[in-house]
Amino acid sequence: MAGDNVSDFPEEVAQTIRDGLKHGLTEEQMVQGIVSLGNLANYFVRPDTVEEAFVKQMWDAATKEERETLARIVLRIGKRKVH
Repeated sequence: MAGDNVSDFPEEVAQTIRDGLKHGLTEEQMVQGIVSLGNLANYFVRPDTVEEAFVKQMWDAATKEERETLARIVLRIGKRKVH
């Protein structure tokens, strides 16, 4: 993540959504991209905080459908910031 603050995250997601829309991505393609990033991060990134460790545990416990639901929530949060 480019920002140093978790409060920057929704705006960063919004910018990524803007870029995706500009390049013709569908919402479903964005969801699948978020899931893929989550899978990569879960595999390669070591949690540095209790919150990150909790998110990792949640991702590990989630089914494919639940991961897609989490990705849709991230997308919804970002879409609120898209202008």
